[in-house]
Amino acid sequence: MKLILILIIIVLIVVVGYNWFGYSSSEDSIEKVCFRDSCFDVEIADSDEERTRGLMYRDSLCSDCGMLFVYGEEGNYKFWMKNTLIPLDIIWLDEDLEVVYISNAVPCKVEECELYGPSSDVKSKYVLEINSGIAEEVGLVIGNRMIFS
Repeated sequence: MKLILILIIIVLIVVVGYNWFGYSSSEDSIEKVCFRDSCFDVEIADSDEERTRGLMYRDSLCSDCGMLFVYGEEGNYKFWMKNTLIPLDIIWLDEDLEVVYISNAVPCKVEECELYGPSSDVKSKYVLEINSGIAEEVGLVIGNRMIFS
């Protein structure tokens, strides 16, 4: 009986610690998204904490990887590059998964960082971050549609 109680306590400590320090979320939910023949393995950021952390403090991102930010409703979402170490292409998509805006963003090394995003009248529900230059390399343009593979 004591052994079972000890095991239960250990499991609870591990689970609480794992969730408390934020290790469980985005890296556990990997999806594949595609634009025509170009596909990316993306981490899903669908909570406030995951969207706030994004790709901060990462030294690299594989060439066919990215992060997909998912919002509960369409809105005008802006991004900044504070504490983001790699240049990125940021792609905004509406609720129909159609590209509505594309920006190339560079790391920010100062306190006041530039905000990236479409004008206030352009709404999005999803935002995809991939390595800088990949959007142009694969011919991604406004109006393209993203599909989940």
